[in-house]
Amino acid sequence: MRFRAAAALAGGALVASSILVPAVPAIASVADLPAPSGVTVGGQACGADPVTVVRDRQGSEDLPFTAEVDAGVNRVTAVALDAVGNAVATWIYAADNQVVQGTLPARDLTDNAVNMLRVSALAEDGTSGPAAECTFLLHRGPVAELSIVPVLGAETVYSSWSVRGGVGVAGAFAVVAPQSPDTVAFAYGYAAKDTAEPAVWTTVPATEHAVIPFVPTAAGQQVLKVAEVDETGLTGMATNQKVFVARPDQAETVTPAVTARKLTDTQPDDDLVTVRLTLTDDLVAVAGQATLYDGATELGRTTFDARVKDVVLRQSQIGPGHRDLRVEYEQFTGAPTVTTTLRVCVVSCPFTGGSATVRSTFWSGTNSHPSYNSSYQAVAEGFSPAPASYTYQWLRNGAAIKDATSELYLSSPADIGHSISVRVTAQGPTMSPRSVTSTPFTVKPRDAMHVNYDLSPVGSSLSNSYCYCTATDGQSTGRAGSGRAAQALVAFPSSQSYTTGLVPPTSAESEMPAAFWFETEGYVQGRGWVGPKAKNGIYYVGSIGEQRRLEAIRITPGGPHAPFYDVWYRAYVPKFGWLGWAKNGEAAGTTGFGYGIEDVQIRVLPKGKAPTTSGTGNAPFYDKATQNQVTVQPYLRPAGWKTTVHGGSTAGLTNTSQRLNAVRVDVDGLRYSGGVQVSAKVEGDGWRSWVGDTKVAGTYHRTDRTSAYKMRLTGEMAKQYDIYYRVHVAGTGWLGWARNGAGAGTESYGSRNTAVQAVLVKKGERPLMSAYGRAAYKR
Repeated sequence: MRFRAAAALAGGALVASSILVPAVPAIASVADLPAPSGVTVGGQACGADPVTVVRDRQGSEDLPFTAEVDAGVNRVTAVALDAVGNAVATWIYAADNQVVQGTLPARDLTDNAVNMLRVSALAEDGTSGPAAECTFLLHRGPVAELSIVPVLGAETVYSSWSVRGGVGVAGAFAVVAPQSPDTVAFAYGYAAKDTAEPAVWTTVPATEHAVIPFVPTAAGQQVLKVAEVDETGLTGMATNQKVFVARPDQAETVTPAVTARKLTDTQPDDDLVTVRLTLTDDLVAVAGQATLYDGATELGRTTFDARVKDVVLRQSQIGPGHRDLRVEYEQFTGAPTVTTTLRVCVVSCPFTGGSATVRSTFWSGTNSHPSYNSSYQAVAEGFSPAPASYTYQWLRNGAAIKDATSELYLSSPADIGHSISVRVTAQGPTMSPRSVTSTPFTVKPRDAMHVNYDLSPVGSSLSNSYCYCTATDGQSTGRAGSGRAAQALVAFPSSQSYTTGLVPPTSAESEMPAAFWFETEGYVQGRGWVGPKAKNGIYYVGSIGEQRRLEAIRITPGGPHAPFYDVWYRAYVPKFGWLGWAKNGEAAGTTGFGYGIEDVQIRVLPKGKAPTTSGTGNAPFYDKATQNQVTVQPYLRPAGWKTTVHGGSTAGLTNTSQRLNAVRVDVDGLRYSGGVQVSAKVEGDGWRSWVGDTKVAGTYHRTDRTSAYKMRLTGEMAKQYDIYYRVHVAGTGWLGWARNGAGAGTESYGSRNTAVQAVLVKKGERPLMSAYGRAAYKR
């Protein structure tokens, strides 16, 4: 049995040891210790002259030795000394049947020189006896770790991580530094696995880049083994390089040895252009040199000390237009030259090819052709070289459509019946722009824009199982006169031809927005004007479950197609009935009266087209604070003066045999000074002079008849408001609205007026629509 323990040395001194004592009586005195005998090193018996020990690539890094000792010697110390006498290791070994076996660190001894082993017996107290010395000449094979790389430019490049080539497809490898100083050749061979030995070893001279050919005879894994050979013929440890040879059906593409691309020129006026060269990942050890040529003219070169290198060239050397630069790469001196081509343009380069087409991004039915749809995308392809960017201009009948300059286009109603195409212009640094136009197509008729809506009555819930779209395109929701106020309105546009949205889109939504949507507000009891909310996926204005009335609404068209449509809407409220039509963000309903909306009608019409005039001729919206600034008291004959009413209310009676013969009108501005003047057309006098606030206009103490009135505001009130007024005529109904001094009533005194209304409207707001389109003054 053999025991061994290592001891680290500092200046040749033993600093640590491990001793194992067998069950043999130890020799206690140094005087009794004989020197060991029969010493061998590397299997060679030691004598008076140095013995020669050879260790090649087959041998271990450890050098074995043996020694014989007398009975009673349990331990020995072994010291290995190099050629200059330095102790490189000291070992303590236990004797086993009077034999000591150990190893020396061959790597730490002097190669091709005489080294020494000194073995001494140890007494029980640890002192050493006489030493047996063995000198030996050590010849050891080279031990450098080799770097093996594939040769670029061979028929194929074999790799240790990719399946390449095939049976009979030639490749090659090169051995590069480090190399041992005494290496004169390389021995190489191929085996099936790491642990196997090649059937044949072949040698090649050890040059700076020794090339090892490889022509596989079988597919699958093969291992290239390469070892250094010194001048004595000893070989070192082999370095392994795995290679994967492809079957005919699995060969992978070999990446180019070097790829080249021109970097974007950020300073086009500096006469410089940068070309970036990148070595293939197959080359583990970066090396080689690349030279760029334009024909026979050398433009620049670089030596690779990194995988990516930039080469700066002068534009003036290259010239205008497209140029095919040649890049020549040489991995090492004598290696095959690998050539690649880089097509560059530094100034005034034309694009070639290219086409533009239009495709639909939103289908209105089963036909995907753009002529039947309204959302388009321009598709550009086929330009060479690849453009850095494109610009777009959409065309109607060959003429540019204003602001239609993006890749996407929402076709509007203005396109119907006209031809649509897109002009795409390819652009790039140093390139001359190139434009191509798609084939025009004629836009077919499309579905109109519709609206779906409904009201949620106070006290009801809002469930996503209910679509809230029971009314469409001007229909009544069926609740007018029910006495049940609404709490919320749900309204949204729809079309089979255009994309629509429930609410304005957010920036996070798709690049192609909806073509049309509503921006809706509601006036809520106790809250005032509020915007839309969502519950259970339903967008609404108003409130849910709070027992609050919805008293007025505003609906504004939104989206790219908003200029092509008007949104019309009106409300039914108590005391007033159906109000007039509001549009495009105007208020509809009442505020301040405490009246909740009971019904609505909504329509989306082409721009400029209006709905049929309301039969009541009411204003679309009444604000109590505004209308309370004006009062009207009617005089009916023969009944006399009747109750004074505020603006928007009826002064007089619409169902009576009496005659309205005079009025007192007063305007008392809340914020602005001024008043009102009234003129009456009285039988026998004609139009009488204007009278001021609260003064009687008309006659109440004579039998003469009054047939018409004029009203006008004065002072600051005239700058802030328009005053509208109309007359109710027996047998006809309400005439149209007059304003700001125009006549309202009848030319004939034979017609019997029975009531009048006056309304204040803020300056700049849309004129009131008259009932049935009637004139204000009946001739």
